Amino acid sequence: MLSMLLVESGNVDTPAVKDSTILRSTTYCPQCPENNCYKCTLGHNNTLVASSGGLAFLQSLVGFNMPVAATQVESCTIQIPAFLTHQYPLTVIISLAAATEWNEDTVDGSNAPVAGDIITSVDVPAYNNLGAVDISAACKAAVNGEFSIYFSAGSNRYEFWSKDSGNPAILYIITNGN
Repeated sequence: MLSMLLVESGNVDTPAVKDSTILRSTTYCPQCPENNCYKCTLGHNNTLVASSGGLAFLQSLVGFNMPVAATQVESCTIQIPAFLTHQYPLTVIISLAAATEWNEDTVDGSNAPVAGDIITSVDVPAYNNLGAVDISAACKAAVNGEFSIYFSAGSNRYEFWSKDSGNPAILYIITNGN
């Protein structure tokens, strides 16, 4: 069981504890087990990818363990590292994952949690980065302090650093002291 802090009103920052790119494609993937793209485990790559174009659908799955109870969350935002390349306008879609029980070593396109409700969608101009995004709904829906979210692409492809690169996504929580 995750231990949580009881804090007075204030700010708490915490990094992602796990992340992975989820690849779903019916094409041939020679780097994957049985050449099956759905069986690729990409939980220890240095980058995360989201793309909706072409023959492959990629999402970035990011998991958090909040050090405070969901009832203490007044609001929270997420900040991802800078995009690696981003020459075109894009739409970043953030959804709540239906489950938190997944492991970077084994999660793949066939066993990853289902993407749930869309939390927000943000248009990002070319050559810009995604600023802090309000995901209070995800933080408040956390079960035992745990939740996972998906980053998907509504348009174009984007890539950003993963926790394995030393640059995890960061959750900024403002607590209400309850």
